[in-house]
Amino acid sequence: MSFLVTGGTGFIGSYVVGCLLQHGEQVVGFDRDPDTEVMGLFTSKVEVIAGDVGDRQQVAAIFKGHPHIDRVVHLAYMMGAESEADPPAAMRVNALGAVNLFAEACAHGVKRIVFTSSESVYGKSQGVYGDRPVTEEDFCSPRDHALNYSLTKLLNEHLAAKYEARYGIPIVSVRPPVVFGHGRKRGTTAWASDFASLPALGQPVTLPFPENDWNSYIYVADLAEEVYQLSVKPWLAYRTYNTGGHTLPAPELVALVRELVPGAQISFSPDKPNSPFIYRMDDQRIRKELGCLLRPMREAIEDHLEEVRRRESRRRS
Repeated sequence: MSFLVTGGTGFIGSYVVGCLLQHGEQVVGFDRDPDTEVMGLFTSKVEVIAGDVGDRQQVAAIFKGHPHIDRVVHLAYMMGAESEADPPAAMRVNALGAVNLFAEACAHGVKRIVFTSSESVYGKSQGVYGDRPVTEEDFCSPRDHALNYSLTKLLNEHLAAKYEARYGIPIVSVRPPVVFGHGRKRGTTAWASDFASLPALGQPVTLPFPENDWNSYIYVADLAEEVYQLSVKPWLAYRTYNTGGHTLPAPELVALVRELVPGAQISFSPDKPNSPFIYRMDDQRIRKELGCLLRPMREAIEDHLEEVRRRESRRRS
């Protein structure tokens, strides 16, 4: 199989590309501003093209120049803080970019499209839903959303259903919670790299929430494997999947890091608000579809730390 990965040198994209290569797939990356550091992690078999998903002609040119592409993973988005700072740009990339990709991929006749939605489509905090896991059928109206980013994700899911109905091509959305791992360089959740990456490098880190905060976490490599499996499984029962994740209070997250990095300097921000999103996510749907692909949280943080060391060693050599 041959994959197009938009946002292929971004945080999640880099792990998805790595996962696809491990499975022996062909990969073409498409990125507005390709990260040369990340590109150095790929094999020479990966072609990375600079381009803008907001420009439909550029998107069309990808498929015209690569007729062998039969799977698409769409990850090219502006993140939460960027989307709040520049709403017109966010709509161009996150909304128009997605519909450009859906339109051209469907016209090209790909076999399947998988894109990342978000836990943020559930809008308000966990308290709105009560003390229970939030399912894919739960809904939050647009007026109750916290971020422009989350509204574009909701629009993407709506448009995906429209294009699937028109072309008959499966378009699958996955809704991850906080995605952690080494390598996130920007965005509202940059701390989800820093909480372990900075201590691994002997640096202090301050988390942008108070000590009584809760979040649900998925390790980026586990998310990448879920995306791959949803891309290649012959038949899927649904078109929207919560990825699942590990629900932890903030002190427990910090304790896990300190177990693995004794003396890690990690502090909280008592003056900042709690995280505005859900932290209990129902994952029965994806478990039934794929089985459990999530490693234990401690093991995931160990791998996160090892990735810091691998990249630091590579940088110094």
